[in-house]
Amino acid sequence: MTPSPQTISHALVLPDQNFRDWLRATEIYTRTFERVVIVRSPAGNDLNRYRDVTAVQAPNVWIGNDAVAHIRRAYPNVVRIDLIRAATPEALQTQLNERVNRRDRFATWLNDGHLNDRFILTWNSDAQPARIVRAFNADLGGGRRNEGIDVFTAPGMNVRAAAEGTVTVVQRTPNASLGYGEYVQVVTQFNNQSHILSYTHLTNIAVTIGQRVRIGEVIGKAVGAFSRLVVQRPGSGSSGYVLPDIVNPTNMIYWEALRLRPTVDGLRVREKPGTDFAAIGQVYVLDTLEPLEMHGRVLQKLGESNSWIKVRTPTRLEGFVAGWFTQTIPPDQLTGNLNGMNLDLRHVRGGPAAERMRGLGWLRLPYKATMSQGFPSMNDAHSFYQPRLEAYARAGYKQMIILTHQTFGEGAGYNWPSMYASDRAKWREFVPRFADACRQVAARYAGRNIVNVYQIWNEQDTPFQFAQAAVPIQPEDYAYMLTECIKAIRGVDQTARIITGGHMSGPVTGANYARATIAAMPSGIRPDGIGVHSYGRGAPDSPERFKSFGLIDEDINRYGAIMRNVPIWITEYGVLDHPEIPATEVAQYGVTFIRHLRTNFARRVATAMWYAWADGMHNGYGLVNESDQPKQPLYDMYLRA
Repeated sequence: MTPSPQTISHALVLPDQNFRDWLRATEIYTRTFERVVIVRSPAGNDLNRYRDVTAVQAPNVWIGNDAVAHIRRAYPNVVRIDLIRAATPEALQTQLNERVNRRDRFATWLNDGHLNDRFILTWNSDAQPARIVRAFNADLGGGRRNEGIDVFTAPGMNVRAAAEGTVTVVQRTPNASLGYGEYVQVVTQFNNQSHILSYTHLTNIAVTIGQRVRIGEVIGKAVGAFSRLVVQRPGSGSSGYVLPDIVNPTNMIYWEALRLRPTVDGLRVREKPGTDFAAIGQVYVLDTLEPLEMHGRVLQKLGESNSWIKVRTPTRLEGFVAGWFTQTIPPDQLTGNLNGMNLDLRHVRGGPAAERMRGLGWLRLPYKATMSQGFPSMNDAHSFYQPRLEAYARAGYKQMIILTHQTFGEGAGYNWPSMYASDRAKWREFVPRFADACRQVAARYAGRNIVNVYQIWNEQDTPFQFAQAAVPIQPEDYAYMLTECIKAIRGVDQTARIITGGHMSGPVTGANYARATIAAMPSGIRPDGIGVHSYGRGAPDSPERFKSFGLIDEDINRYGAIMRNVPIWITEYGVLDHPEIPATEVAQYGVTFIRHLRTNFARRVATAMWYAWADGMHNGYGLVNESDQPKQPLYDMYLRA
C-alpha cells in the first residue's frame, strides 16, 4: 500500500522546542527524499492534507506522548504514521541518516511496529466528475438498506480495482437475490485481516478467478449510471444486509491529490456550513480547492443540495463551500498551477519572499554567473543562488533556470554581432565552454528536486536588428548549442528536463526557426519541450488590446506540431512598455489567458509565466509597483488564477 515516489505526500513533524537543532538534524534526509514537508509541531497544523506523516515522538509534543493515538484521533485522513522515537536531535539524525544510507524513506526493513497504516480504497471509476450517487445505508426500498456505496459511472466506462487482491468470484449470470447484475469479488489481506470487495453492475468483465489484480487495474466496464462497491470484513462486520459482515467503505476512500473546483463564478466561502453564516471570501471556476474532510465524505456531498464541504482556497483561506456547486477536477487536468512568474534575483525587487507568491506553480529566473553580473567565479554565483532556490523549493514552487550568455560569455570578449552574422567557428569555440558552465550548474542541483527545468538561451530567434537583452543565433548554431548542453546536463543529471529558449518571433517565423533547429540536431537528442514568448496573444475573451497579434491558440498549435510528444512552455507573456494601462484590464487579460489554457490546453501547455513580478524589471508590467506594493486587482487575481 506504499505510494509511489511520484505521488507521495509526506510531512515530517518536529518538536517546537529547540526547533533549529531538530531542523538541522533533518538536512540530509530532506535533501535525499523528495517532497518532505517540515512541520513545526502538530499544534495548529492540519496533518489531514498529508498521506504520510513521520512523527518524531519526543517528550511534550503529542497529546499523552502518544503520536499514533493523537494522529488517528485528530487527523483521520492520514494513511501512514511513521513513528520515530527520539528524545534529542542527535538521536533523530542518527536514525534518519541510516534511512538515507539504505535509501529507505520509512525504514521498512525494521519490523518493530513503527509503521501504522490504515486500510484504504482508491477511487475506482473513470467517469467524471466523480461522486458517490447513493450513500452507504441509504434506503433502497422494500426494507433494504444500501450495503455499499454507489459510485458514479456511465455505460462503457472503466471500473477499476480499489485495492489489490485475488479474484475469487466472477459472476456473469445476474443473481436476482442480490440485484448486482454481473459482478466480481476480490479478496485482499491487510494486517492479517481479510476484506472482500464486490464490484457490481458490470459488463465486459476483464478478470478471471484466481487472478491477482493490482490497484487501478480494470475489473470491467460499467453497464449503467453507477457501480456499487461493497466491502465485507469477515468476523467483524455488521449484519442485517443482503451480505454478511458488511462495513462502510466511505471513510476508507483515499484519493491522492483530490482537488475540487467551483461550477459557478463568485461562489461564496462561508465561515461555517450554511447560508446563515458570514461569507468570508469568494472562489471562481478556475480556482483549485483543497478539501479538508475525509475524501469519501467529500465525494458523498458533491452535487447534493444543502451539503457543505470544508476547503482551503488558493489564497489559503479556510471555510465552507456549497457541495451542490462543486465538483472534482479530473486527474488528467490536475497539472499543477499553470500560472508562473518571471523573477530576477539580481534585481532589487526581483526576488520576493516565497509567501508573497502563494498560488503560483512555477518560477523562472536567469542564472547570472559572470563577472559583469558581480560574480568572480561560478562558486560565488552558486553561493548567491542556492539558498534562495532552496527556499523556494521548500515552499513548493517548481523552478526553471535560464542558462544564457549571462551564465557564461558576457564580458569574456565575444563579439555577438559578428558571431551571429557569419562567425560559425567562433560559436564552435564558445559552445563547449558554455555547455561546461551549464554542466556545473546542473551538477550543483542534480537529484535535489530544486531545479525542475533548464532553459537553454533566450529569444535566440530575435531578428538581429531588434536585439537588446537577447543574443540572436542562427538555427544551425543553436542546434549545436542545444545538443551540447543537453549532453552536458544529462551527463550529471539523467532526469533533468531541458527545453529550448523562448522563441519570440511568432507562430510562423518562430516555429520555422524551431523546426530548423530540431532538424539540425542528431536524431537521438531532443529537448523536453519548446519555449515560447507569447506577447500580444490572448484568449478569445481577452480584451482586444492584448491580442493584437491574434490568439494564443496559434502559438500552441504551430509550435506543438513540431514535436507532438512534448509540451509547450509559455515562458513569457504579459504586457510590455505600457505601464499606464489600468490594473483591472491587465487582470482580466491575465486571468482569461490562464482560464483558456486550463480549459482547452491542459495537457499541451506545461505553464504560462507572467513577465514580470515587479515594475522596473526591464519593460514588463509587474504585479507589484516600484514601491513594492501590490497592484490590485491584478495581484490577487493572477495569484488565484
